[in-house]
Amino acid sequence: MNLGPFTHPTRIAAPARRSRTLVGTAALLFVALGAAACGADSPKAATTPAADAATAPGTEAGNGDTSASGTGGFVPEASPAALPARPAAASTQWPQLTWYTPQEYGKKQNDPARVWRRTPAGSWQVVRTGRPGNGTAAGQIAVSPDGRRAAWIEVSARRLVISDFDGTGQHAVPTEGQQTCAPSWLDSERVLYGTGREKDWTLIAIDADGTGRKVLATHQAKCPTVSGGWIAQFADRTVNIRTERGTGRAIKPRIPSGLVIDGVAGISANGGTLVLSTHVPNAGGCGCGWQFRSYRVDTASGMATELAPLESAWTKPTGHGQAIEAVILADGGLVAQVNSGTPGDDPAEYRLVRYAVDGRVLASAAVPAGRGWGGLLG
Repeated sequence: MNLGPFTHPTRIAAPARRSRTLVGTAALLFVALGAAACGADSPKAATTPAADAATAPGTEAGNGDTSASGTGGFVPEASPAALPARPAAASTQWPQLTWYTPQEYGKKQNDPARVWRRTPAGSWQVVRTGRPGNGTAAGQIAVSPDGRRAAWIEVSARRLVISDFDGTGQHAVPTEGQQTCAPSWLDSERVLYGTGREKDWTLIAIDADGTGRKVLATHQAKCPTVSGGWIAQFADRTVNIRTERGTGRAIKPRIPSGLVIDGVAGISANGGTLVLSTHVPNAGGCGCGWQFRSYRVDTASGMATELAPLESAWTKPTGHGQAIEAVILADGGLVAQVNSGTPGDDPAEYRLVRYAVDGRVLASAAVPAGRGWGGLLG
């Protein structure tokens, strides 16, 4: 998601999985989103999300969780091909989820960054707090898959910093003042970032201790998206994915004509499934009125299954329904972080949505403590 240049660093929608972000010596950046899963520390008491105004049968009390919400079913024009032969996932049971909330500035309590975990009862617990970046980051902060480290580009845009989540144990990697793609974590020990300029990026992987530098690709047109250990880059109608070792494939999603790819929200660990956000382009490129349509894509065939809007009203051209992050589940279904607000709204209006294999909405849930900013880690 592109919120435009000169976005304030505290207005970050999610950690850096979607590493299209870039910063220069003047801190010019485009905010993008990223993900990682976290490991467990000793949980501490945490706030339960505020309940929604309305609930439905199967709602978990007090957490804004609704089961079998939305119109469900297959959305017209979702794919020119038939649905997968295997049966759709029917369970509304949620997997364990983690959520990252960035540090908040300008408040009396100056809240630290937090990593949350969703309990089986549907509430959220804080499992880690810290102050990575602590005001020095240009753009979003990327959290490692085990939740114990963070990486960011400093405001000066002259170095990448990797630290423990609490901000200690820092390792600095010079970027020589070049514009820089925001960092993302390939795994809990390796960071991906890029240096260069627009339409000419060099992608670099490095160990969490600042050693093991490896150039993965040069002359890349865009900053990449990282998900499930895969590096993705996309154009209007195509997606290319690869591993750090170079294994990869090109995908041409069979989405309806007239749509362009807006972002890669998630990639399964085996590289077999993508979750894409798309929209109808408009003159001038302003996303304020985009109507988003999200798809689950089989990377072997390109077959695309549309994810049903959470509410039928989202089918109107008001910008609602952008998939930001997605976690593909073992049963073939997925959980997506969906922005139900119009792009540019402050704050964003996030919901977590559980989808079946055929794109039906099985359930939806509130994000931790009703915070408007933050992102799904895994």
